[in-house]
Amino acid sequence: MKTAFLLILFFQVSYTQNYHSPDNRKLFADHLFCAQDYLRAIIEYEECLNHFDNDTISFKVALGYSRIGNYNEASERFINISGQSEFYYTSRLEYLKSKIFLEEYNSISNYQQDSLKINELKLMNLSNLLSNNDLFERDKFLFPFNDREKPEAINFYDWKKYPPYKSTLLAGVLSSIIPGSGKIYADQLSEGLTALVLNSLFAFLSYNNFKHDHNFRGWVFASVGAFFYGGNIYGSVSAAHLYNSKMDYEYKKDIKQFLESNNYFIEDYDFCN
Repeated sequence: MKTAFLLILFFQVSYTQNYHSPDNRKLFADHLFCAQDYLRAIIEYEECLNHFDNDTISFKVALGYSRIGNYNEASERFINISGQSEFYYTSRLEYLKSKIFLEEYNSISNYQQDSLKINELKLMNLSNLLSNNDLFERDKFLFPFNDREKPEAINFYDWKKYPPYKSTLLAGVLSSIIPGSGKIYADQLSEGLTALVLNSLFAFLSYNNFKHDHNFRGWVFASVGAFFYGGNIYGSVSAAHLYNSKMDYEYKKDIKQFLESNNYFIEDYDFCN
């Protein structure tokens, strides 16, 4: 009986020790990673890295951080992947991708490697469009893109160089001449027509009351009309600003959708099949 108890205890201890061994923790981490439980997978992988170096594990830790949206940590991990690793070049692309998500475009423009490859240049050039930095020369910008990608790249470049903005000055001037016309110019048709009707209405009411010697009411309608007239000019300038902000938002969204549709020019890799 005593012998049987000791054997059971021995196997329990052996099982527990085996379960917590680095190799088994790695297997468990792989399971968590493939189940998309990236945070717990990272914890298990980090424990494995305390016992042995493994480029694949280091890459999967960085990738896990990226997939949970912790791009600061992901970028730090990707940039530190060993130059001898099979994932070294992919890590460089993932680093640039993380910086795009973080909108740290200056970090991308200062990115230096001994030899930049085509896909790195694509990410750097597109990030140049998203930044406030000086625009690259056209030939330099288009150089890395292939024939399939080039038409969209040209459209993005031309938009950045000649953005289809509305002039805030022109919007204000138009509405000072014809109330509401500045808003119509800024693509706010209904608001512009409303401003035209209201300003015309108060102008008519003021004129009509003065004409019939109702001076007090004439001044009331004139004052209200002047308020609406000034608001119409200010609103037209604001409408042009809003239009330009919308154009910027749509432009950046289109570039990011282009990047996503091309998987940020990173080759697919699957650790779970």
